[in-house]
Amino acid sequence: MSLDLGTTFSLAPGVQLEPLGDGSAVLYSRDLDESLSLNHTAALLCSFADGQHTIAMVVQEMSHVFTASSIDEDALVACLRELADRRFLRWR
Repeated sequence: MSLDLGTTFSLAPGVQLEPLGDGSAVLYSRDLDESLSLNHTAALLCSFADGQHTIAMVVQEMSHVFTASSIDEDALVACLRELADRRFLRWR
């Protein structure tokens, strides 16, 4: 699928995002019987996986959190693609 900054995404059906106290999180899919540990950046990215946020909106929101550094859109999209390939996320 070709992605652009207007693409929206959501967690796949049955996938749960479980935030942890240190800012990281765990994605869990009962259907896949698989979990994935996320660092705080990936956890924040997944917190926007509601089907309403576009990639552009997420880049803008994340730039407010990480003001000292620029957001690498290619790395963000690569992370989203990996999550989609592993069936934790779907494109809308």
